[in-house]
Amino acid sequence: MLRNADQTSMRAADDAAQRRAITGRLAGLLFAIGAIASAPANELFSDPPVGHAAHWVDLLAFVSGLVCLAIPWRRVPERWFHVLPIAGTCEVALSVWSIGVHGGIYAWYYGLVAVFTAYAFDRRAHIAAHMLLVAVAFSLPIVYLHHVTDAAIRVAVAIPVLFTIAGVVAYLREGLEEGKALLAQQARTDPLTGVANLRMRDERLEYEIARHRRVGRELAVLVLDLDRFKEVNDTQGHPAGDRLLRDVAAVLSATVRSGDTVARPGGDEFCVVAPETGRADAQRLAERIELALATLTGAGRPLSASVGLALFPHDGVTAEELIDRADLDERMIKQAGGAVRDRALFAV
Repeated sequence: MLRNADQTSMRAADDAAQRRAITGRLAGLLFAIGAIASAPANELFSDPPVGHAAHWVDLLAFVSGLVCLAIPWRRVPERWFHVLPIAGTCEVALSVWSIGVHGGIYAWYYGLVAVFTAYAFDRRAHIAAHMLLVAVAFSLPIVYLHHVTDAAIRVAVAIPVLFTIAGVVAYLREGLEEGKALLAQQARTDPLTGVANLRMRDERLEYEIARHRRVGRELAVLVLDLDRFKEVNDTQGHPAGDRLLRDVAAVLSATVRSGDTVARPGGDEFCVVAPETGRADAQRLAERIELALATLTGAGRPLSASVGLALFPHDGVTAEELIDRADLDERMIKQAGGAVRDRALFAV
């Protein structure tokens, strides 16, 4: 049985693929921008002039950018992204060495490598490893081309700045990712009860219908409407009603199977999406729900609910049809005063 976590994993995999695509495009832009910015600047150095090697390095960087923009990064494993900061570090190092005494100016392009590294990798150990390579590549030509004292000053200032750039970008990225995850959770969760909301119910149901259509299995949808819930609000107040709704959500979550989805579309209505469930199993699930709800108290009496049931594909082949059919069953049961009907309709 496919569990709720599997759908979450699929959504996470799609998000990861989207991020890889964005990261790959970012690498392409940084390579290209660095090359375009360097080409005219090279012509300004006339004492001594830069050699042809510097222009070849610029061309290499520009081609690297075009290649990165052309690669379908969504299908590329994440481990291959380690090649990009290494390539960037090597190309900046080639630029510095080919330009000679003026190369220290271009060493600041390592800042672009730091930005990409901090954005591309989640693990801080990976960021630190790539930044150590940047630090070594930054230091060697400066130590070789400058006086020892001058080199020490440059390295002492530049290396902390580069690590700070990487740290700030990583901190901002992590904060944005945490905020995005929180918003995604809130968008699919009922804030009062913590179970799925209307949006998540519909997403889950659409997904399960498509899956069950492929494998030719049955899917059950149960709609529950609490009986006499208005009396709780009227006699005990809305805070008591809210507590009862939270208790109902907790009882339902503990009663259904791990692969089922409990949702609260609104008000005192709840819904259960039960994958790979036939009519007999759905009836037994409804009976367990009845017994579990009876352990709660509402308006001074054991809590009860009217339960409507719809089965895919017998009662509908779309999410809307199944919800409408189960909702109709629930209303018929409530109007019948809780009598059990032939079409697997239940009420406490």
